[in-house]
Amino acid sequence: MFFMIINYIILGVLAFLITFLITPVIRKTAINSNILDNPCDRKIHKIPLPRLGGIAIAISFFFSLSVGYILIRPEKNGGIEALAGISIGASIIVFIGIWDDIRGLNATKKFMGQFASAFSILSFGFIINQVNVPFLGVMDIGNPLGALLAIFWVVGIMNAINFIDGIDGLAGTVTLFILVALSVISYIAGQIQMVIICLILASAILGFLRYNIYKASIFMGDCGAMLLGFVTATITIKVLFQNPNIVASSAVPVLIFGLPIVDATWGILRRFRKGRSPFSADLGHLHHRLIDLGLSQDKALLTLGLINILSISAGLVIVFLKSEILSIILCGSMLIIALFIVIFLGKKSPIDYQCQDNLEPRPKTDEISL
Repeated sequence: MFFMIINYIILGVLAFLITFLITPVIRKTAINSNILDNPCDRKIHKIPLPRLGGIAIAISFFFSLSVGYILIRPEKNGGIEALAGISIGASIIVFIGIWDDIRGLNATKKFMGQFASAFSILSFGFIINQVNVPFLGVMDIGNPLGALLAIFWVVGIMNAINFIDGIDGLAGTVTLFILVALSVISYIAGQIQMVIICLILASAILGFLRYNIYKASIFMGDCGAMLLGFVTATITIKVLFQNPNIVASSAVPVLIFGLPIVDATWGILRRFRKGRSPFSADLGHLHHRLIDLGLSQDKALLTLGLINILSISAGLVIVFLKSEILSIILCGSMLIIALFIVIFLGKKSPIDYQCQDNLEPRPKTDEISL
């Protein structure tokens, strides 16, 4: 047990240091290569900023995961298949994300890449084959439907995390607390390999947040946001959807991802109502609305962070107490809170802005401080 804890500490420190040390290098490389996120009407930042920070997180994640395999030998715990599945799927989505950050992808090509990464994990056992419905118990789901649900969940969470990556530090902070919750649940479920993955990714995010919290000097880009969404979504399938007996309701994953899901659902419905693509950009996300109310970026981050913690805490309470009645009460309460937030912040119709970043002339690197 002592050596296991030491190994965890080594992996956490390693993942943190790698991201912390190589992010400035990637930032300078992105600036010199003019791979920048340019300001426009629908964006909050005022100067061009590099957007390849997700590469630092990805390098840290994959390298630390390899070291973790050597130190902890997860195959002894039946975890080699899960690690292989997550690694392959994550590699696909990182490639798609880097391509999008550098060259630009339209929504269709990006969605196809997301679908490919989600589809790749099915053969490694990441299928939603059971759900736990209060008062009805565990219900088995057929394999075709379970596979479709798994793909829908992974693609949905990837986009939800990507949608909230609109102000400094938000996507990283939200995902960090989600990973803390998933690590606790993974430990309860006896999924030690998932605990390791949570620890490594959370530590990598911490190393990156040093440069991404307000005022950010680099963005994680689609590469980083989609990687965070992919990994957390697949972990959820393994530790919650495939271990329904440890929770009183399969609504727990929805509560843990409450903030990103509410923001994404609201955004998609809002765009459909206007006859627009659900992936088109506007200034209608929750973080945009809070800033419209006069909050600074750091205060908007704090506000949404507290809402995120509240929703996650509700999910953890259900996990620990395993009460069906309590799960219904908490889910109902969080739904009311979500509706209140959406109605309150949605009174003013968002302005539709168009900004095709990858088609704009790149600013000169001397406009940005190295």
